[in-house]
Amino acid sequence: MEKKEIDQNPDVIKMVDRAMQVLDILRLSRESIGVNAIAKQCEINPSTAFRILKTLEINGWVYQMGDGRYISGEKLSFILGKENLYLALKEVASIVMEKYTNVHDKAMNLIVRDGAHCFILQQSRTKSLVDYIPPLYSELPFYACAGGKILLSELPIHLADTIIHSREMVPLTKRTITDPDQFWKELRTVASQGYAFDHKESAENGSCISVAVRDSKGTPIAALSFSGFIGVEDEEELLHYLPALNEASKEISKNLYKCWEE
Repeated sequence: MEKKEIDQNPDVIKMVDRAMQVLDILRLSRESIGVNAIAKQCEINPSTAFRILKTLEINGWVYQMGDGRYISGEKLSFILGKENLYLALKEVASIVMEKYTNVHDKAMNLIVRDGAHCFILQQSRTKSLVDYIPPLYSELPFYACAGGKILLSELPIHLADTIIHSREMVPLTKRTITDPDQFWKELRTVASQGYAFDHKESAENGSCISVAVRDSKGTPIAALSFSGFIGVEDEEELLHYLPALNEASKEISKNLYKCWEE
């Protein structure tokens, strides 16, 4: 709502509306923002912006960084990442994943993130007696799975850094990345190429390849992978499945937001 409309509408509580504007700005930003910049975007004075931010901070909706700038807080991240979005995503993805699994005879996992935890929200399995993928809802270490790399690779630097240092990176195999600096290098590679591998990093003989599933603004909301490859010698072999994986990801996004538009 424009400022003029707000001023002319007696049913609008101006301070609440300003707070919603502040949350929207922080929600869409990929970096921390200072009080003056927020005030300018909301067309309010800095002292008003400061009071709003302090109120939101006390209640957990925003977080103030050490340099005085702000990012969205855990409450906002929780609402954006869960509930209706995940319910719709799980349902829409199921249809697409089953189709691509049937065509390529490869299991698929849809992975989402909750703080430093990544887990399998949806999956499609092959008709084989054993397809070598973890059960639905399994938690996966962000540093040792392709989906985790995807989900961290485009986060704001301050948030990714917090996640990386929030838990010990325990080696699962001799290939597991456990050094934060090396993991940062891996994330930069993933961000530039648009896909990630887990090549014998979470299991001694297992591999997978993953890409992002994006929302209507292009922000990753999940990671989609072809999983359960056993005995792959060269991870580049998995690039054969990348076009199909990208197609499936785009189809999930298209169907998800088409559902919401209706």
